[in-house]
Amino acid sequence: MILIGFIGTNHSNAVWQGNLDPENSRAVPILYHPVGPCVSSAFLYSPRIVFTAAHVLYEGDDRIIEVKKVRDTIWVGHPGEIVSINSRRVSSEKIFTPSNFEGRDLWNGGLRITRKNDFAVIVLSEPLPVDSKQVELLTPQLHDQYIKNMEQISLTGYGYQTVNDHRKCNNGRAPSSFSSTIIERVFQAGDQIWTTTLNTKVEPYKSNMCDGDSGAGYVKLNDGKYVYLGAAGAGSYRNHNCEAYPPALGMTTINGADPVYLYLDLIEQAEKYVKENPYSDPKTGIVLPGKIGKQTTIVCQKGSKIKKVTGIKPRCPK
Repeated sequence: MILIGFIGTNHSNAVWQGNLDPENSRAVPILYHPVGPCVSSAFLYSPRIVFTAAHVLYEGDDRIIEVKKVRDTIWVGHPGEIVSINSRRVSSEKIFTPSNFEGRDLWNGGLRITRKNDFAVIVLSEPLPVDSKQVELLTPQLHDQYIKNMEQISLTGYGYQTVNDHRKCNNGRAPSSFSSTIIERVFQAGDQIWTTTLNTKVEPYKSNMCDGDSGAGYVKLNDGKYVYLGAAGAGSYRNHNCEAYPPALGMTTINGADPVYLYLDLIEQAEKYVKENPYSDPKTGIVLPGKIGKQTTIVCQKGSKIKKVTGIKPRCPK
């Protein structure tokens, strides 16, 4: 995997004490501006479809306010690349989130430590490169099997790595990975309410996720394919968050997410949108995906330069 960044930049991996999983080439950064390194995480399902956590796309912090508004635009970086101020990124064209998403209420007088229906699908304005591995989505039956086997699964994110990273948008953030063990769907979090059913545990002092890893995909790599399970970030119990809460370093962490099989309708909507709104390369006129339909030609002019572009939805080059 080639990592691209500024010359002289001090590169730092994400995930607390993580190591990059060389087989996972679908981890991508969520970026909040057309320039700049402020970042969360996601999984590249197909060239134009990205999976992440819904709360990553909402404006505001659900520990302070009740979040209600999805951002108008989000940007997604290229897989495997180091994040910097001017690192490459593609803007969203359409964002699909559940209508019944709810942020956590523990910090606002409630008892629930988990977010509800915390999954989202982004359709990109243009495709990103993907590897040749197929992506299989978790099913309830496979979930049961993974619970029985205490399956080890992987997560690759772009989050913070140390307590000093918190609330900073650092240049040089690279993807990093850690493993966790699938546990039962039902978990008791003391006096707090726990609602997620894709639950995993991390033993004390082992590599773990931090802020910024939200939205990263839980995956199992089997027989040359990805099994995608869900987006991280719905909730954590006794997570020290990059040593921000040192007493939890010696505790077992439970990280919760919502399994992807609950959101097949969102994925179908995104796939339908991509099919009905194919991408036309402004340079070549090649249309992705599917067959070439009725094409039109536009004339692009910049100063004295004139160029014709043909496609289903032709666009002038930047």
